[in-house]
Formats: sequence, structure tokens, C-alpha cells
Amino acid sequence: MKRFSMRFGTNRGQSLAAMALCELGGKPFNPMSGERLGRNVRHKLFQHLKNRESKIRKATEKDLPDEGKDNNDDSNSKSDKSNGPTRPPRMINSKWVGPAQIDSDDVEYIFSEVWRNRCCVSGDTLGTVLELARWDISKPCNCQNLVVLGVKAMQKFDEAAEQTGDGRNSVPDDVRRKIESRLAICKIDSRA
Repeated sequence: MKRFSMRFGTNRGQSLAAMALCELGGKPFNPMSGERLGRNVRHKLFQHLKNRESKIRKATEKDLPDEGKDNNDDSNSKSDKSNGPTRPPRMINSKWVGPAQIDSDDVEYIFSEVWRNRCCVSGDTLGTVLELARWDISKPCNCQNLVVLGVKAMQKFDEAAEQTGDGRNSVPDDVRRKIESRLAICKIDSRA
């Protein structure tokens, strides 16, 4: 064993120890395979998600009658625009609209641990621009409802959402079941 630890160092030993403990505990061993996301990348991805959610909200609310009259007071219209939307989260035409219920640290969790820095539809990782999208438009935008999509998968997802009202229709059934089972194992930290 001394020879092994000298050759591979302590990191390899810690990995082997983790694998042995998982085996003894009857838990699956899933080592991290992707790189960590930098702070600037996390922030950029989080901003893209917030802009995407804002566009969804605006598109959903524009069809409602008298939407602007209920929430905007003429005297406070400038302060509402500078401070962002102050409207409460709600359901509109079976679509959940509201702010993203994650932060930039959750972005790293979703990318690295849940989706392993891969597109959930195609599995692409190298040379692909990846973005976050809400999987089920009728549910809130949280860790249990966000997927990582590549550019091509995102385009198909958005086209299907525009045509049928549900972007999930662009994904084959077997892949869709895998995505939904992966989302089901995500846990929201109740201590946060």
C-alpha cells in the first residue's frame, strides 16, 4: 500500500476511501467529472437565466387585460423599473411566473453535480455553449426544475414551447424520462 500511495498521492487515496465507504454503505459512487465553474461564469449564466425568466413573464403577462393598471402606479413607475419587478409570483394560464428561486451558487450545483456540465438532451459538453432553462413551465424556477441545454437543444426547446406551449415536446420520450428522474433526485436545501 505504501508504494500505491507514493505513486498516486493523497488525492487518489481519498477517492479510493470515498469509493470504499460508498460500497460499504450501499450507496452509489458518483465521482465528479467536470470542472468547477468560475465566479464570473456562474454570474453570467445566472443573469442569462434571469433574463430568460423575465422574457417568459413579459410574454405571459402581455396577453392579460389591465395587467399594467393593477400593478403600476403612475407616481411610482420610475422606481418600479429601476428596482426590477415587484409583482408577486403566481400562475397565469397554467404558467408559473416569478423570479428565479436560485442564486449563483445553485448554478454551480446544477451544472456540476446534477448535469455534470453536459447538455441534458444530447450529452454534449466540449465546444457547446450551455445555458439553463426551466424544464416544466408550470412549476417554479428552482433546482428541481432547471436543466442544462446546449444551443441546438435550446432552439428546439424554444420552438416546441412556442408551437405547442411545452418545450419538453422537443425531447424524445426516453430522454425525457431520464431527465425527469434526474430532476426528481434533486433536493432543495431547507437550511438555506
